[in-house]
Amino acid sequence: MDKPTDIAVLSPTELLVCNYHSKTVSLVDSIEGDVVATVSTPGRPRMICFLSEGISAVALEGKKVQLLKVGRGTLTLDNVLEFDKEMYGIASLNNNLVLSSIDPSCIEMMTLEGKVICTFDNEKDGRQVFHNPVYLTNYKDGHIFVSDCDGNTVTKLDNRLNVMRTYTDLNLQSTSGIISISRDQLLVCSYDNHRIVLLNTRTGNTTVLLAEQDGLSYPYALSNCHTERKLFVASGYGSNIQAYTLV
Repeated sequence: MDKPTDIAVLSPTELLVCNYHSKTVSLVDSIEGDVVATVSTPGRPRMICFLSEGISAVALEGKKVQLLKVGRGTLTLDNVLEFDKEMYGIASLNNNLVLSSIDPSCIEMMTLEGKVICTFDNEKDGRQVFHNPVYLTNYKDGHIFVSDCDGNTVTKLDNRLNVMRTYTDLNLQSTSGIISISRDQLLVCSYDNHRIVLLNTRTGNTTVLLAEQDGLSYPYALSNCHTERKLFVASGYGSNIQAYTLV
């Protein structure tokens, strides 16, 4: 693995990992750390999400999204979707794609055929909401959360991409990887602070869960396994993925 830009827990023993420099996605045994399968993608992979059982979607450099079939120990390329802008973050909602772009900064919801359902206008009350919206996550109630690396924020959108709330806190600096772990809780990578932050989306309060003394160095992406209470974190400057037990 080299410069993993995103991680997704597939099962209690399997991870999907986006390898940016080698233009590959790998299926990794999370217990032994072995690479089980690897597939080359037509562009550098940025972020990955699950669409349905056995199907994932990967945002690629080059204005593309690659659909990926995930079998038992196998990865197979499926259709490629092409867009008119570079897409970075990706999430799924009701079998549609939610994608983020940074030039221009916007969020769009699309069908798997590439038809735009709705677009978030980056101007709210005369101000720019997003500066560098990269990572996305969603909760099953239909809310989308967007981390803004340059804005040092996390923003909550509804299922029509309307802004519901923006979270700011001293612990939320250079926000990158983000995952939803319950209805009211997110885990957020605070890249420059070398921290993983627990954000309560109801109160807006934050708690530092992991920090530099726990071995973190520029955490960039993360994913968790609910059943095993494991958290997997990728470093922004390294090729390793660290595993932590959540207490």
